Amino acid sequence: MIFHFTVFFWSVIFAFGLEAIAGNPISLSWGWYFFSILPLVIISLVASRRITKRYADAFLPGLLSFVAPMLLSLIDNSTERQVFIALSTLMYYFSLLGIYRLRHAPADKTAKAFLYSATMAAMFFFYTGVYGFYLNFSFPLWGLMLIYFLGTALTSYETFLGVEQQEHRRMRLYSVLLGLVMGEMAWVMSFWPFGYLTTGAMDLIFFFVIWDIALDGFRQRLSLKKAVVRILFFSVLIALLLSSTPWRILV
Repeated sequence: MIFHFTVFFWSVIFAFGLEAIAGNPISLSWGWYFFSILPLVIISLVASRRITKRYADAFLPGLLSFVAPMLLSLIDNSTERQVFIALSTLMYYFSLLGIYRLRHAPADKTAKAFLYSATMAAMFFFYTGVYGFYLNFSFPLWGLMLIYFLGTALTSYETFLGVEQQEHRRMRLYSVLLGLVMGEMAWVMSFWPFGYLTTGAMDLIFFFVIWDIALDGFRQRLSLKKAVVRILFFSVLIALLLSSTPWRILV
């Protein structure tokens, strides 16, 4: 079953929240943060509590609530805003549906697919929105690296929990390592002449490669040949991305 009324209800509320943000002037400030992002995060906490009886399951919906308004603030075209709101709402629905189904059936592969799809979307929004914020406002590089580290480590740990329930120490170690790698990527990307969308896409590709390799390790499906083929494939994707994107001039 892919339709659940309660999940749909909270997803509609999330969509209305994004519409309210899109319909009002956006001025990134503490006031804008508390009156725009914070209510969506609270909605995610309440929704997760109602759906799974646990606040801890609110991490992924909460991450979408945190980064979607930030990325929405960087979109000027009204049509593109509506498309973004629709995609964000769909991923929000997938995240709630995924945690609901996994709560009742931990081995549900369809639920994991929903959750992983929402995770990849959330991480793209996260990397793109945070880097766009870094480019457009006076934000320190160390802060960008710290946010990349925390967001990557926490998201990785949450997704690993859906695969392995026993090896918590190993999951924490892998999550910290992934966070450190992406924190270093933030430092490297700060020297590259690309906009936030291109950078966010490249960050997502790097994250997916190392996250997927770590996930195969938990599933005991990791092989050198598979890892090399995957790295080569995504290297070609990065090359195509860089060859087709405009470069911004650093001054």
